[in-house]
Amino acid sequence: MNKKGQENIGAIISVLLFLMFIISIFLIWALSIVQYNEYAYENEFGKLKTELKQPGIRWVGFGSLERVNNQVRSYNIKVDSASKDMQDVFFDVNLNIRLKENQSFNFIKNYPNEETFQLYLNNKIQEKSKTIIYKYSAEEVLPNRIEISKEILEELKQLPELQYFSINDVALSNIDFSDEFRIVLERKAQLTIEKDIIIKQKENLALQTLNINEIDVDKYFKYQLIEKWDGKSSLIISNDIITTVK
Repeated sequence: MNKKGQENIGAIISVLLFLMFIISIFLIWALSIVQYNEYAYENEFGKLKTELKQPGIRWVGFGSLERVNNQVRSYNIKVDSASKDMQDVFFDVNLNIRLKENQSFNFIKNYPNEETFQLYLNNKIQEKSKTIIYKYSAEEVLPNRIEISKEILEELKQLPELQYFSINDVALSNIDFSDEFRIVLERKAQLTIEKDIIIKQKENLALQTLNINEIDVDKYFKYQLIEKWDGKSSLIISNDIITTVK
């Protein structure tokens, strides 16, 4: 083979290697890994395809994947509210939700980023929680927090944006009041304790008075003398007194 033929073969090999390199880059770029903890949909030229990509290595071609987490999400929303008697009430709403698979496409389509959804959720939870707390006096909040949690849950179920999710749990935590109201509660608790002590003392006094009234004092003292008699001296018992004669 002459020199010119060798050059042609070399050029062909170079072109083939270049093409293989381009194809390899395209294949690497066109394949994506879908994790088990996410829902993923292909977005090709700005159009979101409705087919859910299963976990594993998937072909996306010239498109890209829009992903959303499918695990339980935990939100901790801080609420600054007021009670029916106009006392400041501070608490956290703990919300656990999980995205439904059959709603994941609509969620990704309507919420291109998580920040938008979290901002909406934060505002709505604060609004609903404040409305419910306002139905209770400050003193009723703590003993009724389970009932309040249930009421908040029922309200959240009505939110259109939470229709994408299954709600696992709603709970209140870190319930607190203003410093002034805490002092009032502490004083009231102390007064309640003192009141219970006074009531108990009165009950004991009434019982002691009843016992004294039922005792025949003369018979009681006669019984005491008999108990102390030495058995040697004569014992004279009359209606009024007991005497001993040596």
